[in-house]
Amino acid sequence: MRRTRIVAVLLLGLCLLAPVGAQVRTDVPYRILVSNDDGVNAPGLAAVAKTLQAIGEVTIVAPAVNQTGKGHSIVTSEPVFRQDLTLPNGLHAIGLTATPATTVNIAIRNIVTPPPDLVVSGINFGYNLGLTNYVSGTVGAARQAAMLGIPAIAASLSETGAPQDYGVAAEEVLAVARRLKQFGIPKATFLTVNIPARPAGGYKGYRVTSQASVQGGVESFAETKDPRNGSAIYWNIYKDGASGPEGSDVWAVANGYVSITPMKLGESDAALGRQVEGWFK
Repeated sequence: MRRTRIVAVLLLGLCLLAPVGAQVRTDVPYRILVSNDDGVNAPGLAAVAKTLQAIGEVTIVAPAVNQTGKGHSIVTSEPVFRQDLTLPNGLHAIGLTATPATTVNIAIRNIVTPPPDLVVSGINFGYNLGLTNYVSGTVGAARQAAMLGIPAIAASLSETGAPQDYGVAAEEVLAVARRLKQFGIPKATFLTVNIPARPAGGYKGYRVTSQASVQGGVESFAETKDPRNGSAIYWNIYKDGASGPEGSDVWAVANGYVSITPMKLGESDAALGRQVEGWFK
């Protein structure tokens, strides 16, 4: 009874402080920033932004052009230009001439204020598995959010997925976001979500996985000749496809599961540190 009276007094005080005729809001919207590395016009971005409206207010701030493979690179000396536009599905979006990490940094510091409750990066075209996470701009955007103290999800879809799979994948990202909203995650952590092309019978479910210690795909370089002087030109070629131990992100998607990998900031190794200390004794 005493607690009830205290709550009633507090609510009465809020009402007395509010201007005459004003409504006192007791609900606070859940605010989501959506970004990516494929660029502001990428279909995966539009699909997940639209779907996430089921749980909150969505703001889209993404690189103006494709920034695939930029990892956690940042813009330091060049100006960053802003373009406001409307996506084909009717959502308002902002494009910035910046890398994914810088785009999220600017969005959180200058555009989405106060800072959002969640950052979702994706849905990327092509997996970000295993060691590929280190060069992924999709993951770099989510990591940047975590560095600023905001929960984040980096979402990717197999490059073998059909265009309609983005809608299906967005529903899977929504399911993860709902749980993150409900339960939260510790500071300095984020999640990577990798979604296979939808099998005929549907996904087998979710697997919480480890990051495989292998490259998440097959990388090679095609060599051509510069027609002007005959010097060599190298073109990066990357395809999804790798094998990893059971329980890893690579294994999960290969076996029809949606992979959810908890990630954390920092790469210091305490065991190696003790070994290196011995070098100096």
